[in-house]
Amino acid sequence: MARPRINDVAKRAGVSKTSVSFAFNQPDNLNVVTRERILAAAAEMGYRPSPIARRLASRRTDQIGLVVPQSTHDIFANPFLPELVRGIGDVCDAEGIAVVIVPPVGGSIARAVDSALVDGLILLGLVPNHPDLAKVRSLGTPLVGLDIEDWDGMDVIGIDDEHGAAQAAAHLYALGHRDVAVVLIAEHPDSPVDEQHGISARRLAGIRRGFALAPGADESADGTTRLCILSTPVSEEGGRAALAALLASDGEPPTAVITMSDVTAIGILAAAIDAGMTIPDDLSIVGFDDIPAASWTSPRLTTVHQPIREKGRRAALRLISAIRSGSEHRPVVEVLPTRLVVRGSTAPPRAARASVSTPMGGGVATR
Repeated sequence: MARPRINDVAKRAGVSKTSVSFAFNQPDNLNVVTRERILAAAAEMGYRPSPIARRLASRRTDQIGLVVPQSTHDIFANPFLPELVRGIGDVCDAEGIAVVIVPPVGGSIARAVDSALVDGLILLGLVPNHPDLAKVRSLGTPLVGLDIEDWDGMDVIGIDDEHGAAQAAAHLYALGHRDVAVVLIAEHPDSPVDEQHGISARRLAGIRRGFALAPGADESADGTTRLCILSTPVSEEGGRAALAALLASDGEPPTAVITMSDVTAIGILAAAIDAGMTIPDDLSIVGFDDIPAASWTSPRLTTVHQPIREKGRRAALRLISAIRSGSEHRPVVEVLPTRLVVRGSTAPPRAARASVSTPMGGGVATR
């Protein structure tokens, strides 16, 4: 049996198609008797209006999108995202709003946004000079930036990246570490190291400050402190590849590693144990985020805590406000605090460490 259509309901109820549409989408435009007759006819026939058609008619989808810079495969490799979505969902569930994940389409965020059926967008971790940002802004859709440095005229919810990273570096320096690897975020395995923009740049600036290095410098004037900079995708596999690259390079490997995410740090920790290293005696490891899994590892992970769930909650509140207020909405910039959580993966460096070598892994950019 064919599915009943709006024309069938209109004929059964003796009204126009417009009246049927009003009955479901704008009931105040009809008197009670007509509306009830239409709804009764629809119920008898088993008619349900198309969700897309209803959204077009009301000009609302009751959905917001979370735009992420990585592919679906990559983003769900990082437990950070579910925590962020939980925070967004805390607000959206109470408001009857759905959350849609919007990854790039064919590598293009602009293409993904252009086809997204949403009332507004939360954009995660894009650098200010991202080529798709101008296109996204031109669409006129309400926007909130997450972890974006500065975005003129738009809401931004961020964290104090530099302070948290500086605390991590100062902690390692106080323990006696002078030869430290820093693992930045690479969007793709062949991405160059980006020290000028985005999350990696802010955190690297904090790390240099924590080690009392000059801005842009990776070695102290007296040569006693040295940073080895590399980048890898945010995943456990990326962490394993980072450790492989460090152990395969010439000279002694570093005594400590600071990463831009806990999942990368967990990959390094697992690979180090597989290679026969003892953590933290042979290698101290510091993560960033404080995802729940950071306290499940053995040893438990020293990391920089950021309020992931609260960040998502505030982003959702600002976006819903922008959607409902329209031109009266006044954007704000909020920077949430970070703090170092010291656990068992950091300790003073061992004076003499056994040399361990493993084959170099792929997916790492170094300099």
